[in-house]
Amino acid sequence: MIMSKTLNRREFLTQSTLAAAAASLPSIGLTHADDEPHMISRYIPGTTEKLPGIGLGASPTFIEIPEEGIQLPKTIIQAMLDNGGSVLDVPSFFRPNVSDLGKIFDAMPGVKEKLFKIGKITVRGKQEGIDHLEKLVAGIDVDTMDLLMVHNMRELELHWPTLKDWKEQGRTRYIGVSLTRTTDYSQLEKFMQDESPDIVMTGYSITQQGPAERVLPMASDLGIAVIVAEPFKAINDGAYFDVVAGKTLPEWAADYSINSWAQFTLKWILSDPAVTSIVTETSKVKHAIDNMGGGYGLLPDQTVRKKMSDLLLSFA
Repeated sequence: MIMSKTLNRREFLTQSTLAAAAASLPSIGLTHADDEPHMISRYIPGTTEKLPGIGLGASPTFIEIPEEGIQLPKTIIQAMLDNGGSVLDVPSFFRPNVSDLGKIFDAMPGVKEKLFKIGKITVRGKQEGIDHLEKLVAGIDVDTMDLLMVHNMRELELHWPTLKDWKEQGRTRYIGVSLTRTTDYSQLEKFMQDESPDIVMTGYSITQQGPAERVLPMASDLGIAVIVAEPFKAINDGAYFDVVAGKTLPEWAADYSINSWAQFTLKWILSDPAVTSIVTETSKVKHAIDNMGGGYGLLPDQTVRKKMSDLLLSFA
């Protein structure tokens, strides 16, 4: 799910310089207007385990780290933890890149154990998929992953048996598939009915409402957790922020502790009861902190959700 352009060296160093200052910002959970002490969280269906509503997606910040700049990714992860998040979509690598996340974990003792770590098979070929997983877990030095997925349902007939084997061996606690940037969810729907995975990941936002028609109700009926990825994208990168550029938040958004357009769509997504968690990609600490704010405060009801959707789509 690594679609964003990797930061160049100058951009990375600039962000790293800002990271130390951003680390001193107050925790959202401690300063919210309604004094909500904990981020909204949801149970993984059929378990007693909850996931925080907002986490971190597979940002390119975690893939290739210049020797001068480990502070930025460290601070982004710490900002998530400090503000109630724990879900981390570990960047799965596309040949020949392997994530530098292990380097970050080595520099943050004890943090790895606090995270709900998601990994994916992103390559073709059964043995290649197995090798891919082995490199992934070796790179971050874990015995058991929290969740492994087949990325975009690629070569599902080869990789799904591998994930079932890994779960049976205790090498992952949950298994599932991802499918994003599509308008055709029929393959995902059939898979959910036939295989009943633990968790599915899909793209969902006010500008990409397709999953709400059948995927999310089906997940709820079948007891399948849903992790939403790419909440600021539709079929095209950046579609959401293109729509809201230059627009002013409505005054009533403050009733739901919404202080930015990012929080506007995150709160809209999280107010769908079928959504378990949302992972947000960012290479900026201030955006990571702002995104975490979408997990606090009142959730809009269905009437307000429609009001939010109507407003946003009126900008398009």
